[in-house]
Amino acid sequence: MVDPAGEAVSARRAHGMLRFSARCGEPETGEGVEVTTPSGLTLPWDDPEVTREVAAALGRDVTLTRSAVGVHDAAPIHIVSTRSLEAGAAWTAGEPLDRRRFRANLVIEVEDAEPFAEAGWVGASLRVGDGGAVLRVVSPTERCAVTTFDPDTLERDNRVLAGLARDRENFFGVYATVARAGWLTVGDEVRIA
Repeated sequence: MVDPAGEAVSARRAHGMLRFSARCGEPETGEGVEVTTPSGLTLPWDDPEVTREVAAALGRDVTLTRSAVGVHDAAPIHIVSTRSLEAGAAWTAGEPLDRRRFRANLVIEVEDAEPFAEAGWVGASLRVGDGGAVLRVVSPTERCAVTTFDPDTLERDNRVLAGLARDRENFFGVYATVARAGWLTVGDEVRIA
């Protein structure tokens, strides 16, 4: 999504984007991206109605466009562990953390009892499945105010970001790049190399 000046628009400054979700309509090929709008419509990403709804939600003109490199912060893949998400409930008085607040591409269930183990993966490669993707972990992920928004209501709850700042120096999860492309399937084994 870009503004009239051609600058990328992200949820960091345009929080209304968090009310939209996208998925591949054809998971086998990664094609056919569909967007579900807050009004409940599921449409092809390039349908003009998607643009109209996004512009209305943001209160500004935008254009949806295809990008060969995508729009991301430090790297295209963000990874968190289930154990870290469980530990983060301490910041919300025991209420489970909604994983969607962190917009991770990959949530890994770890055997390690220690939370935030993924912070130690920087510099390592993650092999996903048998002969599948290989991801190179490049840095910890610094979190922003987007974590304060409820993904369904957009109501703000600063407890998560306050806990991150106090206990994790604002870092949660890790960024990775794709060292070898491949398909991922829910339940694939992930090995650290």
